[in-house]
Amino acid sequence: MRYLLIVDLTLAAFGAALTIAIGFVALVFTIYQDASAKIAAGLPAILTLTACFIALMVFAGIASLLLRAKKPAHWAAQAVLAVSIPVLWQIVFSTLRG
Repeated sequence: MRYLLIVDLTLAAFGAALTIAIGFVALVFTIYQDASAKIAAGLPAILTLTACFIALMVFAGIASLLLRAKKPAHWAAQAVLAVSIPVLWQIVFSTLRG
């Protein structure tokens, strides 16, 4: 179980780091969306990426908290995390491809 906790915490930290990075870009795009049509056109894609990384951070964080607290619901949280990773992967790469 210790290795699963390490994986969950690593995924939560990865999601948090990407949320901060892409969230800053989303903030800049939001501020300057009136400056250029290209910036305004790219804003929905940036917001989609930000939402995906927030979801990864939340799902992995909940799974790690439940696992650390030794709650029986941690298996359901692990299942949600396992299903959400490929779904988020597809959303991120389809957004990046345009």
